[in-house]
Amino acid sequence: MPTRRKSALLAQGKERRLDGGRQAWRVRLYATASGYQVLFKAPAADGEPWRRVLRRAATEEEARAIFAQAEAALDTEQPTPTSTREKATQTIAALGAAYIADSQARGKAVRTIEGRQSRLDAHIIPAIGDVPVGRWRVEHSRKVMERASATLHSTRGKEDLRGAMAAMRKLAWRMGWLDRSIDPIDGLEIGRSTVLHGATTHYIDPRLRPETRQVLAMARGADALCGPDGTDPLMTRLPLFGTKIRVAAYGGLRLGEQNGLRAIDVFFERGYVQVNGSWITPRNAPGFRGPVKNHVIHEVPLPRSLMIDELLPRVKELLVLPPTASMQQVLNAQEEERQRRAKLALRVGDSTLTWWNCPIPPEEEQWLFVNTVTGLPVKPEMHNDRWHRVRRWVDEHDPDNAWPRTIVYRNLRHHAATRWFHEELGEPWEVVAQYLGDKLTTVLNHYVRAGEDALRDSVSKLSTR
Repeated sequence: MPTRRKSALLAQGKERRLDGGRQAWRVRLYATASGYQVLFKAPAADGEPWRRVLRRAATEEEARAIFAQAEAALDTEQPTPTSTREKATQTIAALGAAYIADSQARGKAVRTIEGRQSRLDAHIIPAIGDVPVGRWRVEHSRKVMERASATLHSTRGKEDLRGAMAAMRKLAWRMGWLDRSIDPIDGLEIGRSTVLHGATTHYIDPRLRPETRQVLAMARGADALCGPDGTDPLMTRLPLFGTKIRVAAYGGLRLGEQNGLRAIDVFFERGYVQVNGSWITPRNAPGFRGPVKNHVIHEVPLPRSLMIDELLPRVKELLVLPPTASMQQVLNAQEEERQRRAKLALRVGDSTLTWWNCPIPPEEEQWLFVNTVTGLPVKPEMHNDRWHRVRRWVDEHDPDNAWPRTIVYRNLRHHAATRWFHEELGEPWEVVAQYLGDKLTTVLNHYVRAGEDALRDSVSKLSTR
């Protein structure tokens, strides 16, 4: 009968007493007849004694890597090496689920999470979903990009997809699913787009910033189609669409911020609206009023004619005041409503709640812009449909000021930033960033091109020669 081969000790770590026992122990690496083994102790659930752990490896190189990982994990109180069975469950698909759960735990916006889920479902999981995270390499990342190239044609879309994989890589490092020496994104190149000299990759071409005459034409068209004299019931469901366009073009509010405006957010005595929330419409779920983007509350000045002639009558209606009510009566009613909400917020016992974010049922809110059928802010899909109806009407009735098809509705924000705030009012970019609720670097990257002023001066001088 053949004798059984004894295990040979190849390496052992430092002496440890982390488990609170009387006897010291070490991480040990053995060579056996069937391969290699690493023995150590790892913490169990809270209050339970540490358990003995055995990790097997087929090669000495792999075994020594597990040995080093166990030593480092015990030194820094990090997760110890996982078993082969556990690693089999740590796939890219499982990492994607953890990525979404982490996004929710960090309080990311609903639309942001939906976008990340869409990239996972459409591109990442179908391509490499069954790949173990520990074996994730740049070849797999390239496979994702190759698959996505069939439907993603813009550089921005490809950058967003690469950004999602970069975030998943960072999470895999943090969870211990992927060794930090391995970077599955390193070497993943995305074709560069041509960039104007002196501009960043996020620079918005002036041709995509609408002219004031085009904005006014669209607002007049919306007034005609959506006003009380309109004949199309699909358009009259949005009675203040023209006013909404002017608020976007002269205030720079995002669409969700426009939809989230209420009677108490308009400060007539100060000449501005406070942007403190956004109407959010998740997929297959009812809408709700959530936080403003980046959680940055900001004030936006609006032209007095827009405030007094268009917003004031609507606020009086919402506050159940007669059309002849004085300005002071309106201000008093607004302040009473703010104080009522502040008291409601105090009863909740949450110190983060105040008058502007006190939870109120959407049906009871005093929305400035609503769909008259639902009494709630309009969904983006309906909003865009009505916008294009107005655009086609302006094409036919005011062709000299027609709205270019290459410019989308959200570019009204670009008009507010450049044509109105910066050029017309002469505000510096620092102030423009405050009005938009953006970082200064973001605004500069979007609208400022280095050397543009010098170029304009040179062209002016040459035009006289």
